[in-house]
Amino acid sequence: MSYLTIYPRARLNLIMMLLLGVMLFTILHINQEGFSKYFILFLMALTFTNIIITIRRLLSAKPSITLGADYVISTKNKGYDASQIECVYMNYKRIGIKLRGRRLVPSDLCFYFDSSQEREGLEDLYEWAARNQKDVKNKFFQTLT
Repeated sequence: MSYLTIYPRARLNLIMMLLLGVMLFTILHINQEGFSKYFILFLMALTFTNIIITIRRLLSAKPSITLGADYVISTKNKGYDASQIECVYMNYKRIGIKLRGRRLVPSDLCFYFDSSQEREGLEDLYEWAARNQKDVKNKFFQTLT
């Protein structure tokens, strides 16, 4: 079954990067000295790149996650067999599917269910985890972006 998902923290990330960009721009105009000028320009380039990537994610086609009998198809259309998955993390409404042998959850397996499908998605996720003998842990997790 496929469910529409939302990229976690995309709007918050966009707002914070815009604020950081404005602060760096202000600091650049105040400080016009050697190395620090180039370092600030480098940070501004990274911030600008992050803003573009975030906007592209927000405006792209609606991502979805598919829960099959013994597989998962991620938001980037990559398939993962149940044997590759260690457990499912939940932190408030944010969900992450952790792969075996990895410390961080991949960004394409970290998502929120769309509000219109949240209840059905959570029920199906719990059923999928029980069917494939995967633990569902309510704890904080980090993602690899």
